[in-house]
Amino acid sequence: MNDLDLMRDFRADVAPPSPATLADSRAAMFRAAPATPARSRSKRWIWGLAPAGALAAAVAVGAAVARPDASPAPGTATTATRSEAAQVFLLAAAEARQEPALTVRPGQFVHVTSLVAWAGGAPKDGSTAYLAPVEKRREVWLSADGSRTGLLREKPVEPGAVDPHLNDNLPLDAGTPGYLGDLPADKAAMRDYLYAGNDTKNPADRAAFTKVGDTLREHYLRPDAAAALYEAAATIPGTTVVRGADLAGRKGIAVSRTDQGTRHDIIFDARTYRFLGERDVVVGDVPPYPKNTVIGWTAQLKVEIVDRLP
Repeated sequence: MNDLDLMRDFRADVAPPSPATLADSRAAMFRAAPATPARSRSKRWIWGLAPAGALAAAVAVGAAVARPDASPAPGTATTATRSEAAQVFLLAAAEARQEPALTVRPGQFVHVTSLVAWAGGAPKDGSTAYLAPVEKRREVWLSADGSRTGLLREKPVEPGAVDPHLNDNLPLDAGTPGYLGDLPADKAAMRDYLYAGNDTKNPADRAAFTKVGDTLREHYLRPDAAAALYEAAATIPGTTVVRGADLAGRKGIAVSRTDQGTRHDIIFDARTYRFLGERDVVVGDVPPYPKNTVIGWTAQLKVEIVDRLP
């Protein structure tokens, strides 16, 4: 008999903890992680992968999700498996359910402030030249119910930076609601939402994973709908875990999926599991982008409900 047997016999008359209790306990444990300094601006477009070892250890103690047989997606340098990636989503869901709901009325606006940076390409000598990302502060005002014209403002973070794709004081047509109040609070129904309406040529799983970020990026969801979104996202196959700072320098842990040479990360706070943003990293041969470079990055700073445009 070993120590584990003794512990098991000691608690034999105690009911096993529920998945929600396990998720809450893990979330509390991870909050003890120390803060790390922000990545320097000169180096952060070259991305180094780091495995989420603490998460792997926590899952080994007692995961609420069964470990699938599928191996991690190719092109990553982490040992985390799909069940560990699912655990990140489940921890985010448990935290989301604790968030207070914002009051949203017709005629109001969802105001989202972010840092964004996107790489690009430009014609050069019969081919396409790589354009490095330009970091911008982005503010978007979307009509909560989609009935009013919105507004988009962008400004480079670095003084004197030039971005050919800068959008400043751009009116946004009505019709796209900023408040997604009709999304379901049920995991199964939310999974149907993620896999519905794939009008792209991308495989269903890739389109569903992309839709998770599209839903979170510049919208407001009820806490129960956000929790259901994370729970449904935990069922998408082919995901792994990496960690590192986000565009704003906040320590994060990301659920990642690699397709066609590019890894897409959905980043959460490493302590609170609040959604932070997204990142796209080239891990294969994707001309004209250099390998191991970040070609897209977002950091969501604030989501609020306001009465009018600025």
